[in-house]
Amino acid sequence: MRLFLVAAFTLALVGVSAAGAQTPARDGALQRVTGGAQADAVFVPGQVVVQFRSDASASARSQALAARGAHAVRRLGRPGLVLVRLGGGTSVPATVAAFQRDPDVALAEPNFVYRTAQLIPNDPDFGLLWGLNQSAGDHDIDAPEAWDIQTGSPNVIVAVIDSGVAYDHPDLNGNIWINNDPPGGGDDDGNGFANDTNGWDFVQNDNTPLDYNGHGTHVAGTIGSEGNNATGIAGVNWDVQIMPVRAADAYGSLTNADLVAAINYACANGAHIVNGSFSGQSRSSAISNAIQSGPCSDTLFVFAAGNGRHVLNRNTNATNAYPCEYHRPAPHGVGARRVICVAASNMNDGIAAFSNRGKPAVHLAAPGVNIQSTLPEWSPLFSDDLETNFTGWTQAGGTAAWQRTAELANSGSFSMTDSPGGNYPNNADITIRNSATLNFSGRRGCGVDYALELRIRDLSPSGDPFDWFAIQRATSAAGPWQVVALYFGTTSGAFAHLTDDLSALDGSASVYFRFRVHSDETARDGGAHVDDVVARCLTTSGEDYAEADGTSMATAHVSGVAALLLAQEPALSPAKLKNALLRGVDKKSGLSSHVSTGGRLNANRSLAIVMDHIDPNTTITARPPNRTDSDRARFRFTSSEAGSTFQCKHMTGPWRSCSSPKVYMNLNRGLHQFQVRAVDRNLNVDPTPAADTWRVR
Repeated sequence: MRLFLVAAFTLALVGVSAAGAQTPARDGALQRVTGGAQADAVFVPGQVVVQFRSDASASARSQALAARGAHAVRRLGRPGLVLVRLGGGTSVPATVAAFQRDPDVALAEPNFVYRTAQLIPNDPDFGLLWGLNQSAGDHDIDAPEAWDIQTGSPNVIVAVIDSGVAYDHPDLNGNIWINNDPPGGGDDDGNGFANDTNGWDFVQNDNTPLDYNGHGTHVAGTIGSEGNNATGIAGVNWDVQIMPVRAADAYGSLTNADLVAAINYACANGAHIVNGSFSGQSRSSAISNAIQSGPCSDTLFVFAAGNGRHVLNRNTNATNAYPCEYHRPAPHGVGARRVICVAASNMNDGIAAFSNRGKPAVHLAAPGVNIQSTLPEWSPLFSDDLETNFTGWTQAGGTAAWQRTAELANSGSFSMTDSPGGNYPNNADITIRNSATLNFSGRRGCGVDYALELRIRDLSPSGDPFDWFAIQRATSAAGPWQVVALYFGTTSGAFAHLTDDLSALDGSASVYFRFRVHSDETARDGGAHVDDVVARCLTTSGEDYAEADGTSMATAHVSGVAALLLAQEPALSPAKLKNALLRGVDKKSGLSSHVSTGGRLNANRSLAIVMDHIDPNTTITARPPNRTDSDRARFRFTSSEAGSTFQCKHMTGPWRSCSSPKVYMNLNRGLHQFQVRAVDRNLNVDPTPAADTWRVR
């Protein structure tokens, strides 16, 4: 299926004990311990499992921990058995050895991690999904590694605001959102949309958000095609709720009005994540306001950076991509913190050639080249047979006739043309239509695919009158005829593959379409050649699959991983969800100058981040005297976790970001209180801030 895209907003298409170790292990990342019985184990950095002897006093245990800059974070079910957190930069092997020498310790070892065999689904085309799992190289998002822990949840809702979704596709239908508003009962849930069982179509304003383009279904398949069902492919989530929200027409165009309505609908109906695989150059306050509205406060927005090859670091329309850049501060954006901007990476972890990029604007990259996914299926109702005859067509008037010709062809040897062997005639209307009536009764999503070679120039300086090629539709062979699409210009001798929308006649028992070349000027061009014409409509419960390129496909990978993280940790806020996605990237040299994180999406690393529930511990290391004549105070402080940030508070004031040392000046006489708390890389906040008081005399 060819995905045909135009317009202002367009769809963005185009994974022993330390004493026995022979080689010291680096800290700061999961490391493999070599040698000994646990040769294949991996341990968690900064963590040790300690078993104290039963006769060790509480004081002795505390001293043993303090001597090594450690603290107990969790009991492990037996007296004296605890999980210990080490100070930042402390060597796990060295600390284990020190604990083992302590007479109050019976056992000490790293907090080893054991892995099941990678969970691979039985979907027959899983091997085509290089973005999820790449057998040669490691430029994928490590989906099987993440699936060992989590494969998705039906409690997570991802709204796909796009060209619709083929929600009856056999590889998607089990993961489609079902609203508490069944057909035939009116607006049972009171949300203002009657019978919106599976979402809403804001293009045709009805409750059947089917996909007349193919783009939205392709995006949905990457996010949540049913996994391990022995059918087609697997999505990032094997189990999820995809909410189809149609805002793009059959050509892939979205309007401000439809897009704002779609965002408001998605948030009002519980979408945790909104996938927006579209991009445009114009800023819209209506759209940015919708993203930042109260009903969307718990929703993460994932937007495509666009396919214009631009560097998004200038404040010019030619190099902007919205809504993707709304996270930026003014004047480039509006500071919308719940927005993630996604570029496309290729199969070698470089930036895809077509992808927009730019560190101030784009957060991360994800696979976006040769991405296999789901598509709707269309059934043909009419196909030309130009290779053997010319009987399917009827001349429909004009000063000349279309003819079958061997001078050009898109496939085979023949095409049809309005001007065989020369230029199209002056002051002419040359039309040709399908001979037999097409019946669209009971059908939806109808259109016509064809290949067009065009050489028609606008020969009038004023643009009126001018020459053009058009496709038109009617419900009678005699008309009246209405324009579906109109073209002029040149395809430079090649055939362009076009899809034009006939869905306005869905359900009609009598359908005709025709090609028309109109000339008002002195003809100097070769007119049109048309080949491989197919009129088709959507097939109920049909399925198809295809590859596609684009930041749209990259965006779908990020939305899919976001849903996977929420399946594991349902209480994640959009801020923590965004933090895990960005901090979990694989850093790549080919992306370092193109995206702010310098990396490519990694599902397994991001999942590990959200599963870290250990809070940091904050310690004040330097303070002013208890009583001082100075109106100036300086505090120094540290965290038990490397890479933490800090928040400080003076008296009853608000918590504010700070760093060590923190200095206060011009203090009034009297008693003062200072508090500081650490926030680790995973946004865990110290629940017991360090506090101190002093008096200015």
